[in-house]
Amino acid sequence: MINKYPRENVMQLTRRKLTFGTAAALALPGIVMPGRSARAAEFNFKIGMSVAKDHVAVQLLDKAAARMAEESKGRIALQTYPSSQLGGDVDMLSEVHSGALEFQMTGGSMLSNIVLVAGINAVGFAFKNYDQVWAAMDGELGALVRQDLDKAGFFCHDKSFDNGFRELTTTRHQIKTVGDLKGLKVRVPIGPVWTSLWAALGAGPTSIDVSECYSALQTGIVDGQENALQEIESLKFYEVQKYCSLTNHMWDGWWIIGNKEMWNKLPDDIKAIISRNFTLTAMEERNSIQDDTKRTQDHLTSLGMTFNEPDRNSFREKLQTTTYYKDWRKKYGDKAWEALEHYVGALS
Repeated sequence: MINKYPRENVMQLTRRKLTFGTAAALALPGIVMPGRSARAAEFNFKIGMSVAKDHVAVQLLDKAAARMAEESKGRIALQTYPSSQLGGDVDMLSEVHSGALEFQMTGGSMLSNIVLVAGINAVGFAFKNYDQVWAAMDGELGALVRQDLDKAGFFCHDKSFDNGFRELTTTRHQIKTVGDLKGLKVRVPIGPVWTSLWAALGAGPTSIDVSECYSALQTGIVDGQENALQEIESLKFYEVQKYCSLTNHMWDGWWIIGNKEMWNKLPDDIKAIISRNFTLTAMEERNSIQDDTKRTQDHLTSLGMTFNEPDRNSFREKLQTTTYYKDWRKKYGDKAWEALEHYVGALS
């Protein structure tokens, strides 16, 4: 279902001009602009993302770009722009839609600002394990998301990346049960699926772009945030957060989207090279994230974070006393909700 709520439509949100992000990228050390490094290439592409440059997804995309250049005999030049170099997620989403940016890697929940059903993977406490996640996202549920993105003017690659199960970090105290959330100001990404979850759980959600999250935590605008462990590490949130509660409250992934008109005009052989390498990269990244989770937790512990296993049942029980699941079923529609429950079981 395409989002029809005007206030949630990303095209009405303030966008930063791509030229500003490009100029900023020129000033960063180690950033080579496509026009300089790939002048001889026939097809020059940029892919922007908010993910930090040392995240495994970025490292693997850089390798994929090298393979694309080799397999196409220099016809393809793909440049990665991590760490919000081309603007925040909302900015880049607008630029992809307009055709100013060719590709973006962004979360389904962020895409829900345009295509509501894209955020269905982030329904609170829906997925219990990765077997359920990949069966759904590579199956009927993911297909429904991609169909609506196509209707909204986006190309969407058919294999999503793993952004992990999300955990909650805080500054002042550990979160052991749902009652500890009362009055807690939690930074969440821009998207109703997040704000509704944390409001239903009794916290105070505040929507802030990830590029501004560190400073919001540092200055006390918010008390905590929620993210996968790898992003907590790569974005250095451990410097401004002391506690991490392993809530596993939602799973989120990244889709690679592109401007549909641009994609449709590409020759079939170029599409094939790009798609093959995006798929290979997605599968490598999925394996890496799952294998890397314990190492990341150990590393964060060594950096001073304190971890705990909260009472997850208290969170689920709290949601059952609210209209959270019923409200989202109504918004997503029976077809999408039944597709989700096919993989995870009944939620309400």
